[in-house]
Amino acid sequence: MLRATRAGVAWQAVGVMIAAYEIALRYAGEREQFGRPIAKFQLVQDLLVRMAGNVTASLGMCVRLAQLQDAGVYKDEHSALAKAYCTTRMREVVGWARELLAGNGIVLDYDIGRFVADAEALYSYEGTREINTLIVGRAITGHGAFV
Repeated sequence: MLRATRAGVAWQAVGVMIAAYEIALRYAGEREQFGRPIAKFQLVQDLLVRMAGNVTASLGMCVRLAQLQDAGVYKDEHSALAKAYCTTRMREVVGWARELLAGNGIVLDYDIGRFVADAEALYSYEGTREINTLIVGRAITGHGAFV
């Protein structure tokens, strides 16, 4: 059961990342500071690029997980790795989106504050990153480190 639900959480994390990224990108194009859109500022572009990288890597991992599921060969450690990786990247993306929107990142008008709260729930359920890491670690080393 956890194999399937962890995969679902990984996909949910990708969805939250995509939404946060799209909102931040749109905001950067519309919000003006010093007479120009903030999308023209180097550090804003850096945040957007980091977000895009996390979205792309996480989406690729989830697509690969789905391929393994379709082939009937995916294992607990596959979904555990995807859940741990994608939810960690999701927390980064929503944090960067909140940073990009500054004070508007915590008001309900832009949804980023809600995504930050959602990210914490997704990060925690179906096993923490640490528990999922131990599942993957056992699979790759052959040694369980559960205490």
